[in-house]
Amino acid sequence: MNTNLDAILRIHIPVHMQGRVYSVRNSLQFFTIPLGYLFGGFLVDSVFEPLMEVQDKNSILVKIFGYGKGSGAAFLFFIIAISGICVCIYFIHNKYIVQLKEKGY
Repeated sequence: MNTNLDAILRIHIPVHMQGRVYSVRNSLQFFTIPLGYLFGGFLVDSVFEPLMEVQDKNSILVKIFGYGKGSGAAFLFFIIAISGICVCIYFIHNKYIVQLKEKGY
């Protein structure tokens, strides 16, 4: 994915501006990582672990994600994966991405 993005950026951004564009892109991309860790930890501790603790031992969630410590984290990873798949499916029909595919990028 990064290779495709780098190729598009290098083709469309003038050489004298590429350093600025890459620094802004990297800043936006990497400053969100600690925020994701913080938010993910909060969700696991405050939402998903308590949710899994009140599940019946025979519930579908317990059968899929287990019971006890870590089952809430597994459920969160599942939600994140499904969300990522949905975002990809949504954007696959974006007219700008389709134009890039047609140009051969």
